[in-house]
Amino acid sequence: MKTKLFLLFFLIASISVDAQVMSGKSKRKKVSVTPKKESTEYIRGLPDLIITGERFTDQNGNNFIDAAETCNIMLNVENIGKGTARAVKVQASVKNGRIPGLEYERELSLGDIKPGTSKAVAIPVEGQRDLKNGLVEFQVEVLEERGFDAYPLEMKIESRRFASPKVIVADAAFSMDDGGMVKLNYPIVLEAIVQNIGAGDARDVSVDFILPAPNCFPLSETSSFRFHRLEPGESKKLVFTFTASRRFKGNDIPVKIDLNESFGNYSRDTTLSVRLEQQLTASNEVVISGQETRTPTIAIASLSADVDKNIPFTDKKHKYRYALIIGNEDYSRYQRGLQSESNVDFARTDAKIFKEYAIKTLGTEEGNCFLLTDATAGEMLQKIDLVSKLAAKTPGKSEIIFYYAGHGLPDEASREPYLIPVDVSGSNLNAAVKLNEVYKKFAASEAKRVTVFLDACFSGGGREAGLLAARGVKVKPRQNMIMGNMVVFTASTGEQSALPYKEKEHGMFTYFLLKKIQESKGNMSYGELSEYITQNVSLESLKINQKEQDPRVNISVNVQDEWTKWAFH
Repeated sequence: MKTKLFLLFFLIASISVDAQVMSGKSKRKKVSVTPKKESTEYIRGLPDLIITGERFTDQNGNNFIDAAETCNIMLNVENIGKGTARAVKVQASVKNGRIPGLEYERELSLGDIKPGTSKAVAIPVEGQRDLKNGLVEFQVEVLEERGFDAYPLEMKIESRRFASPKVIVADAAFSMDDGGMVKLNYPIVLEAIVQNIGAGDARDVSVDFILPAPNCFPLSETSSFRFHRLEPGESKKLVFTFTASRRFKGNDIPVKIDLNESFGNYSRDTTLSVRLEQQLTASNEVVISGQETRTPTIAIASLSADVDKNIPFTDKKHKYRYALIIGNEDYSRYQRGLQSESNVDFARTDAKIFKEYAIKTLGTEEGNCFLLTDATAGEMLQKIDLVSKLAAKTPGKSEIIFYYAGHGLPDEASREPYLIPVDVSGSNLNAAVKLNEVYKKFAASEAKRVTVFLDACFSGGGREAGLLAARGVKVKPRQNMIMGNMVVFTASTGEQSALPYKEKEHGMFTYFLLKKIQESKGNMSYGELSEYITQNVSLESLKINQKEQDPRVNISVNVQDEWTKWAFH
């Protein structure tokens, strides 16, 4: 009996323990941790930021950052994509290191930029008194929160050291309205010339005529004059009328001319006096024979080439025609070890005059025409990218005109041609602009037409060869490089050089390109243009330079049957 009771007790205890264990398991199952989902964002539309409308403004309009001057780098940040650009920032930096005496805003916040909108940006730049002569290479980056950044902008601006003004009373003369002697109770006229004889601008100039003696009174409507700026050599003629009553005691009537300018250190006060009973000439006979006003020498522009003047004008504008024009001339300034002979003569002039034709004669809107002179690699890539994106916004409607004058080099192994920015040496083609990539970008825009003019310069050697002043594409572009709806006019064929036309101060190829546009007023076919350039350049190069130069036209397969009928109008 005891054994049975023991077994029964053991069985009940076992069941109780199992129940507790099961109960515990059930409770543990209820205390579960939900896995944390990873935060992912679904992007409905991509933003596409570009920099447009860049320009430099300064107080005196000389396009330098002068010491003691406030300036601005102006630009627009535009979102041409389909999604909102978030938390956009503009960051400015100087590529060539810290420059003493230069202050500028390093970061600006623009917030969000919605699709199809833009925001104007002004980056303050200030030259301090200790700024020196030099070149400031700015880089402006537009950064988006998630990395949808714009292509950086590079801008080169020259700086100038401080030049002090010097404001003085250069000459003065008293007179009486009726001529004769100075008398009490009668108007006395003082004419004074205030002049800046210093080397720098005088700003916020004030001139105050003060009568320090008692019983003297001004008769002019104003005795204070203000001038925002006096350039070096600039002068102002001022007239102040006053009198002294019969209570005046003394023989001489003093007049103080108080001069001030923004710095407070570069002006000289003057006190003049006129003696009573002194015989003076009538005011209309006053001859001021003091220091002659010095004015800056003004160079009268002389256009030596016939294509630089009488540029035809058309009222017809092409809304979707974009022109990128580059003239790289001064390589020696940016690269140590290069002599001036390595520069490309007249390349800047070529580019500037071609821009005038692009706007005035070929109907490109000024806002769609982009000019770079002495461009760095960053500047060239930024503008190539910008024009490609702009053209891609209206595929099938847009047109691209690309003009380049400057150096280029072939790769020694592949023979692929590169365009050479002014800050890239011939021994480092990795940093140069591959012509094939330019073609690819323009073709990818699906523009209706892409027209390329290359008046470029190659040394003819490999990477170890120095850049020479000869101009000409010495590497024939491969046929598979020309793609899309593209026609490429090159300055020469194969290993030929394309030399300058020194008498006209242009490249030989560019001169006859401009000449044909001028003569036809832009109303010509591409076939007519090709024939004119080829005949004239080939002939004149032999006559003038005693070297062969035969321009060549390369075309894509897409337009081989129609390109000769293309026209700019």
